[in-house]
Amino acid sequence: MKKHHMTLKWIIPIGVIALFLLVGNLTVNKEQVFANDHQQIKTLSSVKEVVKTQGEQKLTHEEVIKITNRFMDILVQDIDANYKVIHFDTKDELLNEFEKVTTKETAQQFVDFYYSEEADGMYILPTETPPWFLEENDYDMITVDASTVKVVQDNHTDLDGNYSLELEFRFDNDWKITNITYN
Repeated sequence: MKKHHMTLKWIIPIGVIALFLLVGNLTVNKEQVFANDHQQIKTLSSVKEVVKTQGEQKLTHEEVIKITNRFMDILVQDIDANYKVIHFDTKDELLNEFEKVTTKETAQQFVDFYYSEEADGMYILPTETPPWFLEENDYDMITVDASTVKVVQDNHTDLDGNYSLELEFRFDNDWKITNITYN
């Protein structure tokens, strides 16, 4: 009986040590798995960021509406009784505002047509707005490449008659109108 008691005396400490090693190994593996998962999440975030910066964004209907409406809001400025623009003094200031939704080059043709700079400020030409995007009408959205989409809309208004409007949108940190063509 003493021999069996002697073996039991060694088995318990060896078992406790083995249990500690097993628990310690499981903890290390669990931490390694967590670290691997965390690295995968970080990698996925990096991939999403790269995709986003490369222009892999989808232009939505809501964004088209928001950008085209904002463009027209900038084009049609508040004026006084003499058609003097209230919030901007120069074409450059207005062009800088346009850069929120379009390129300076694209806005330039509209600013040059509708506005004139005088010694006492900037004035708007008292005329109708250009034929524009009508959000209630259908349109085609044509993907040109990963960061460029063309929106083409055929419209008819009493004032403008039939016209086709082509808006090119490009994604570079945000969607902006980069070209406007009428047919």
